[in-house]
Amino acid sequence: MMMDSVQLTAQQPTDELTELGKCLMKHENIYMTLLTICFTSLSWKDATNCHRTASMVCWTLLRQVVGGNLLPEAVTWFFASVLRGLQMHGQHEVCSTALTQLAMLIYENLRPRYTELKAMMIQIPKISVEALEQYDHRLMDPNAQKPGDKKRKDQFKKLIAGTVGKALGQQFKKEVHIRNLPSLFKKPKPEKDALSAEALNLTALFSPEEDSL
Repeated sequence: MMMDSVQLTAQQPTDELTELGKCLMKHENIYMTLLTICFTSLSWKDATNCHRTASMVCWTLLRQVVGGNLLPEAVTWFFASVLRGLQMHGQHEVCSTALTQLAMLIYENLRPRYTELKAMMIQIPKISVEALEQYDHRLMDPNAQKPGDKKRKDQFKKLIAGTVGKALGQQFKKEVHIRNLPSLFKKPKPEKDALSAEALNLTALFSPEEDSL
C-alpha cells in the first residue's frame, strides 16, 4: 500500500481526467497500479514513451493524490523513478526537459512534508550541497525571495545534472584503439667505402713494424 488513504478534495484537478479516469480514482489498487506502470516506464529503453509519459501522464495522475497521506517510501520511489529516467534518457533534450520538469514538480510539492527527498538529492553525484541548501531555503521559507520560473528550472536542472548517464547509443560502444603500424620498409644499412678500406689494407702491408727493426 503506497497510501494510507486516497481522499480527493475539491481543490484537486480532477477535471484533467476523463470519466474513466475519475472512475478509476475510486479504486486505490487500480489507481496505484497505473501510477506504478507510468513511473516505471520512464526508464524503459523507449525515448518516445518516456517523453510522452513524463510530460502528459505522470504528474496528471500523481497530483490527484499529492494532498493525501502518501507513505514516505512511495514518495521516494516516485522521485527515484524520475531520476532513473534521467539516467537513461537525459541526453535527449525533449526527454530531459520533461523529466526535469516532473522531478521539480514532485520535489517542490512534496519536499515540505517529506525530508527524504532532500536526502535523496544529496546522494546525486557531483551535486553542489551549497546550491541545494539555497534552493531548499527559498522553497521552505515563505519569506524568502522567489526566483522566476525559468531561473528556478535552470537551478534545479543543474542540481540533478549528475543523474544523466550515457546515451543509449553510447552505452555499448566499443572504443577502437589503433596502434602505431610498424615500418613497411627496412632502413638501409650504411655502406662502407670499399676504396678506403682497400687503401688501409695496402698501407698496412708496406708499413714497417717495430718488431722487424
